[in-house]
Amino acid sequence: MTSKMKLYAGFLVLGVVLISGGAWLLYDSTTEDNPEGNPATINIPQGNPVIYEQVRYLMRGENYELYIYENGGILYIEEKGLRIPSPERPATRTWSTGNFTVEQVNNLLAYFENSGLDKLEDYYNFPGEKEASGTIRRSDLDYTVTVASGNFSKSVTASGYLTPDNGETYPDMPSPLNVIYGRLRTIAMTTQEVYRENIK
Repeated sequence: MTSKMKLYAGFLVLGVVLISGGAWLLYDSTTEDNPEGNPATINIPQGNPVIYEQVRYLMRGENYELYIYENGGILYIEEKGLRIPSPERPATRTWSTGNFTVEQVNNLLAYFENSGLDKLEDYYNFPGEKEASGTIRRSDLDYTVTVASGNFSKSVTASGYLTPDNGETYPDMPSPLNVIYGRLRTIAMTTQEVYRENIK
């Protein structure tokens, strides 16, 4: 199987998971905040995403996923409290959506094609920063960006990189991952929350 086929297969699996998850929310959205189970409105875009980003923090118990679709649909999911949830501090999932024009999506894809992303290795692991005490400092970050559209397909993962500013930037990640992270974070922050649930 070619790398492009693998990427599309991966996107297909993600799409099925999201669609089935969204359908579940439409039919069974009973939570403590919504005891009557009023249906949630989550418009999951049609088709497969052409851009996917995942930012995970294992020790913090946080997971963020951004999907951008060819037709301009944007889906952003935040999961928090995953590590040690409790009744007082349950794990939560927030769904947010947004929209681009097709031209904006095409411009973003053109940026990726010319960014140098295709020249990167598939995986980077930050070796750590040695402190005066002799301990090695790393973060619990796992960052993945995947692009699959037309003739361009690439997926890159970087782990353990440090940030000086609470996760706003990762200047030590291999370029252009550091710039891509900032650009996609800006897009994620433009989405509007449409539903929040406790994860059982």
